[in-house]
Amino acid sequence: MNKALSEIYRELGITEVHLKACLLSLHSEPSLSDLKVAAIDFEGKPFVLEVNAEAAFQKMKAAALADQITLMPYSGFRSIMYQKSLIAHHLKNGRVIDEILTTIAIPGYSEHHTGHAIDFHEIGKNSLEEDFEKTESFEWLTKNAGRFHFKMSYPRDNQQGIVYEPWHWFFS
Repeated sequence: MNKALSEIYRELGITEVHLKACLLSLHSEPSLSDLKVAAIDFEGKPFVLEVNAEAAFQKMKAAALADQITLMPYSGFRSIMYQKSLIAHHLKNGRVIDEILTTIAIPGYSEHHTGHAIDFHEIGKNSLEEDFEKTESFEWLTKNAGRFHFKMSYPRDNQQGIVYEPWHWFFS
């Protein structure tokens, strides 16, 4: 583990116990030249993916649209420092690190760091909640995402110890 990650873990209270219990893989970030804006998200911010994931996403998005489904990206590439800030925010709001790490990956271990992960949502629905499985987008993704090399990373009772995330899909 590099010194920068060690410092992040120290600041967040992530211990060796947490790291040994983590069943996720360590991921590195792509270079900036390997990232591309894929869309503008619901907040008007750039939605960024790694170039190969971006190309696959565009094809998948067009196929969904042909089936009258609008795939709405919520989150794509996320830096290690952004991941740190997410956890720090939850700590500041009184959550404990053990609980946080069931819903947010340890910095360095998030699939979002690769630029290959996409969190989806639908307008007017709760974002990043299990109810996403009741949406037309989820139904379409379940039937079609594999054609574009996307899969749901965290199904129910997954081996990684992450809560069920029907909105989180990974390009491989």
